[in-house]
Amino acid sequence: MAKMKSALYGFAIGTIVTGVATLLSAPKSGKAVRQDIKDSASKLKQSVAKMKLDTITLKEKIKFVSKEGKDAFKQASADLKEDISQWKEEIKPNMATIQESMKEIQDTLEESKATSVKK
Repeated sequence: MAKMKSALYGFAIGTIVTGVATLLSAPKSGKAVRQDIKDSASKLKQSVAKMKLDTITLKEKIKFVSKEGKDAFKQASADLKEDISQWKEEIKPNMATIQESMKEIQDTLEESKATSVKK
């Protein structure tokens, strides 16, 4: 938001400086200069109003995207939890087999140690 204010201030100051420079460099009558000032002020008001509307629109879009992002993250998180749960269920039989194999290997190693110590 601070960047938007800076941009708005910069735009306003640039418009004013340009207007003043134009007025000082162009030889016109007082009436024409006053009309130019009115026209410049009107254009500035229109530009500021458009920037304000654009800012509001941008803010609404950011809110929408933020909400959609939160919803998508929640859904992805729920899907991931479900997938992990299913994966755990699917690997249970394999885990039991692996644990049995590890137990057999450990028993074999212990028997081998006992046999080699006796010799």
